[in-house]
Amino acid sequence: MEDWTETAEALRKIASRQIFFLGGAPRSGTTWLQQMLDVHPQASCQGEGLFAKLLYPLLDDYLGRWKKDLSEKNRAVFAHLAGYPLPGAEERHFLAASMILLAFRRQAAGQNYLAYGEKTPENLFFIPQLSALFPQAKFIIIARDPRDVLTSAWHFFYQGKAGEDAEAAKLAFIRGALPPMVEGARIAIAHEQEHPDICRTVTYEALRRAPEETLALLFRFLGLPDDPGIVAYCVEQTRFEKATGGRRAGQAQDGAFLRLGITGDWPSTLAPAMNDLILQALGWSFPYFGWAP
Repeated sequence: MEDWTETAEALRKIASRQIFFLGGAPRSGTTWLQQMLDVHPQASCQGEGLFAKLLYPLLDDYLGRWKKDLSEKNRAVFAHLAGYPLPGAEERHFLAASMILLAFRRQAAGQNYLAYGEKTPENLFFIPQLSALFPQAKFIIIARDPRDVLTSAWHFFYQGKAGEDAEAAKLAFIRGALPPMVEGARIAIAHEQEHPDICRTVTYEALRRAPEETLALLFRFLGLPDDPGIVAYCVEQTRFEKATGGRRAGQAQDGAFLRLGITGDWPSTLAPAMNDLILQALGWSFPYFGWAP
């Protein structure tokens, strides 16, 4: 085992670099963007660490049980003394940050980088908590036309049942997915508008339309070298055809993690009434992200 001081110094060095987190709706391109960032020779970005989604609840449970046992011991045995100090928010804060930095160290596999990041879609909902741990952290949010998001999600997750009305099931699926998508859109816009120095939104459509230009902007946002050779390499290494073993973008494969690789396919799956339902819930956000209704 490494000496504690050596581990602490290694984590301090990682913490001094650019920490960043990537999030967005599932099926919006979070994995594709994460891979593009990870290919950069000066960045390490993997997914999904589930830091904010699972780490805090686990720590709260652990620290809560520890605090409870200490309190009982203090009361039962040491009532005549001050008793042992109880753990609180400082321990939770320190442990969470330390465990995330340890995770970054593992994913770096002995290499040193200028930026360390992680992608979990739900990071979008935990920006304040993650920012409290790492005040200098930056956040990248990827957004995609919600109709394409829901189309992709439907073809990836849906497993038909005998005798089931597929269109009714699709409508129920959309109704259930819309509330968190609305919340996510509001959060993305609010954070980018209020904290443009640490929060940046990019669209899936922009990455498809102008991948080099869009990716170069993100590299600069993270303080990474953005010379054309590096940008072109990152785009080339994560092309749809390469990631799928030769399947062309636009050639659908339902159930595959990478299903289609294009934009605007939603009319092939969503009925006009479904489109109307989505526009009623999220149409207000289309001008901000540049989507056509």
